[in-house]
Amino acid sequence: MSKPVVMIECWAVVENVTSQSFEALHPGNRLMGYALGHATLPNTKLIYTSPIVKIDLSQRLVETFNTIYRLGDPSEDYKSWVQKRTVAA
Repeated sequence: MSKPVVMIECWAVVENVTSQSFEALHPGNRLMGYALGHATLPNTKLIYTSPIVKIDLSQRLVETFNTIYRLGDPSEDYKSWVQKRTVAA
């Protein structure tokens, strides 16, 4: 059975659902954001995904255990966090 593809907007990456800080987009971390087009969740519901298992940035796809997420725009806070890390590196 193939996994559903769901759009996620205003997203960020966290280690787990209780994390107070952002993380890099890597397997094992989770996406949080607003799911659009999910079969069992209403649109614009804030979600935390299961752990990331695969990332395809060329297609803007992030795969978790149950779902493939098409990345929309990240949250402004997450974009700022990424930008600060890039400048510091």
